[in-house]
Amino acid sequence: MNSRTPINPAVAFLQTPQLVPPRELVQRYALYVLESADGYRLPVPLDYIRERFSMAVHKQPLDPAQRGFTTGDLRIYLNADDLPTVRSFTFAHEVMELLFLAVREGAADDWMSDETFVALQHDKERLCESGAAGLLLPMPLFADLVSQQPFSLAWARRIAGRCAVSLTATIWRILELGLANALFVVWRFSHSSAQFVPSAVGQTNFFGSPEVMDPPRKMRVERVLAPVGFGEFVPKQKSVAEGTAVHRAYVNGVAEEGRDELELGELRGTYFVEAAPFWTDSERRVMSLIHLNR
Repeated sequence: MNSRTPINPAVAFLQTPQLVPPRELVQRYALYVLESADGYRLPVPLDYIRERFSMAVHKQPLDPAQRGFTTGDLRIYLNADDLPTVRSFTFAHEVMELLFLAVREGAADDWMSDETFVALQHDKERLCESGAAGLLLPMPLFADLVSQQPFSLAWARRIAGRCAVSLTATIWRILELGLANALFVVWRFSHSSAQFVPSAVGQTNFFGSPEVMDPPRKMRVERVLAPVGFGEFVPKQKSVAEGTAVHRAYVNGVAEEGRDELELGELRGTYFVEAAPFWTDSERRVMSLIHLNR
């Protein structure tokens, strides 16, 4: 923890008019923070940023749904129960929050239009996520690293390790920048929310346990990250058939791949799929890459 008075880097950044769209504004701010702290490298040395701006960063248990927050006197709190890679992204997110704090306090009043101000507030969370990714995985350093090998789950893991960030954050940044043409999908073995599940409501059954009346569970879409410009809508809870790479990865508990026929909302066709199981909330799930051009 730093005992000096914390500095909001956004105040100095906003002294120069930045007449650009909101997304470009947060990316410029991320670059300003990196360059001011001599942190433009991979992995980004977050300690340099903390030291340069005398940031007081505290790690303590928080509500499980809360990653972190920043107080009015610029103290940053991170959830001590999170993984280090998650805390790093949370810290970067909170550094982005300082930009919005400075804007609300009038640091850009001399030049920022009302339209830009409203747009910033309306899309704050999405812009903070984008800016945090820009801080941890800066262009063009990140793009140069990604281009060294064809995009795959294995290569994404190596990039994540090299950059000291989570695999999900790495893949999201790759897709956000349009560096790969694939869908990242997280799957859960579950019932559809539209199905009636007797065991879930404790309905009795004279012929055995309530579970025997339940409809079969399937591998269903839980989360989707799409590449820039992707136009097809993939709804949550859409399922894939048994025998697909996603289903095999869940059943066998090991990474699987193959060409599968998929019908996921507007996404229909045969695609090369990589799938790997992982555990979260004491439950096995599957992550997959659906390669759209393979």
